[in-house]
Amino acid sequence: MMDPAVGGFSQFQLCCRRVMAAARGNDPAELTAGVELLAPLLSQVRGAYSQVALVAGTLVEWGGSPLPLRDALPRRAAASMEMSELFPGVWATVAGRRPLPDRQDLSAIASTRDRLVTHAGRCGLPAAQAALIAWSWFDVTDWARALIAAMADREFRVAMANRDRIRDAALAMEGQLETVDCLLGLTLVLDDEPLVVLDDQLGRGFHLTMSGVGDNFQLHTLLADRLAGQVPGLEPPRPAWVAAATDGELRRPADDPIYRRFRLFDGNGAYVYPEGRPADIQPLDGTRVLVLHPPLAPFGWTGGRFYPRMPPALTLDRLLDPAEAGDWLDRIAPAVETDLMTHGRVPRSP
Repeated sequence: MMDPAVGGFSQFQLCCRRVMAAARGNDPAELTAGVELLAPLLSQVRGAYSQVALVAGTLVEWGGSPLPLRDALPRRAAASMEMSELFPGVWATVAGRRPLPDRQDLSAIASTRDRLVTHAGRCGLPAAQAALIAWSWFDVTDWARALIAAMADREFRVAMANRDRIRDAALAMEGQLETVDCLLGLTLVLDDEPLVVLDDQLGRGFHLTMSGVGDNFQLHTLLADRLAGQVPGLEPPRPAWVAAATDGELRRPADDPIYRRFRLFDGNGAYVYPEGRPADIQPLDGTRVLVLHPPLAPFGWTGGRFYPRMPPALTLDRLLDPAEAGDWLDRIAPAVETDLMTHGRVPRSP
């Protein structure tokens, strides 16, 4: 594998630009064909040459199917995160107190790899693994960005390999790179997830199915939209708020934020923080349950959704019959109102 300092990398960059220029504006079938051509290369590239993954991810963002990437891309992204997470410890052993290399400085890849390979024995590593660790320090963001583009697609999330491995690797790096944290959230997205919502004041309940909802701010907005007209007194969210939570303009002005229409508690009595994710909602007897409570005071946010390209789905399947609703209501725990000091913050931007 050539390094950026060696002749040929400029030609590689030129080829990438030409591919992008030729692909822009093509129809989805042609873009998918481009993704299919690039997919086998993902097993071969390292370091700066991992930009091939970014090209594939861009074709996906422009309309190509990510499915040809379902095996190689998750595998390479997971391996890069795992190796990159080892880098600081290895670097401290071989470079002492020298600062960590700048991940964006591609000219530093060759010298960094040489240092780790030369002193691999001091770390108890084979030279080949030391080289992989060095390359991964620089290419992990490329792999994560490409996988983020692919995981916005529900079919890809269902079909992809190594999803649990991706989650575990991203958890190990949590807080180190914003791109990896973003990827971690995608590994936790729920698809075809049953959801029971209860109004204990009226003794009513609803069964919904949820897919592709990235955060609880988004869930609040979509749920209020689906239940408007079903729950007496529930003021529907404005159409612009719903658009921001689905596929419209992402941000709301600070002087016109999205406001929640209720507070949510889970079936175990825990407050469902808007800052969290649907996966944080702990199941009750195997099903995620939400209990509606009055909002107490205005609470708003300006970001409609966290993942701009991920289409959400929240389907109101049916109204629970009185006996089923009563059975759920008998099982829920009393709300533990831990949110009383935070219920009036406005606006909030996720």
